[in-house]
Amino acid sequence: MTGFVVASIGTGTIIIPPVANWLISSYGWRTSYIMIGIVALVFIILAAQFLRRDPEQIGQLPYGENGVREEGLNLQARGFSVREAIGTGQFWMLFTIILCFGFCLYTIMVHVVPHATELGISAAIAASILAVIGGASIAGRVVMGSVADRIGNRPPLIINFVLMSGVLFWLVVAKELWMLYLFAVIFGFAYGGVVALESPLVAELFGLSSHGAILGIIAFGFTVGGAVGPVLAGRIFDIMGSYQVDFLVCTAMAVIACILASLLRPSSREGGRK
Repeated sequence: MTGFVVASIGTGTIIIPPVANWLISSYGWRTSYIMIGIVALVFIILAAQFLRRDPEQIGQLPYGENGVREEGLNLQARGFSVREAIGTGQFWMLFTIILCFGFCLYTIMVHVVPHATELGISAAIAASILAVIGGASIAGRVVMGSVADRIGNRPPLIINFVLMSGVLFWLVVAKELWMLYLFAVIFGFAYGGVVALESPLVAELFGLSSHGAILGIIAFGFTVGGAVGPVLAGRIFDIMGSYQVDFLVCTAMAVIACILASLLRPSSREGGRK
């Protein structure tokens, strides 16, 4: 279910880049930012009016209600407080994993189009690479979310980072448009899969009693990586005159995340207090 919900992010990634490219060419980037911001604000506020906390508020019962409630009670019973979660090694491993993920994702989203134009590809076609990443991420979110329901969250997380590591290294040698499109498909699938697993993985490791707060702190790691990655990549490009070192750094970050993902295990409160 999480995979289906977050798949809408990929839909936006498909639609917005070509629309933004057209708006910028027609009205300039300043006006385009304002127009996209207004549309986003209106649609988000309207959509939020239809949200309900519980199906019972509209006279319905959740699908598989008994099983859902039983699992929810189990997760609640073994839930960690924020203080207890922060005291575990698993928390900091997951924080680092998501930081590395944010570093890789935003470095690519910011710099893959300039990289493509450096290779002689037109700006309009280069922008379509982002759309392909978004489309592939939809499949990644749905497929990996479904896989996680069957075999748990850790194995698909490892698979996603293996794919991401390999395809980021592929980007170092990718010089043709078809190679960039192949990169976009695999990277998008892997990135979408990680996004779908983030919230369920926090619940699996730390329970539901402080899920929102713990997830928020973990997500802060994503923003740290997302803030540092593009700036560092731009600085390296200015010095080296090439994106190859940047993509190698991203590959290393993805490998680190993969190794840490393989070490993740559910924590106990006793272990967390040691």
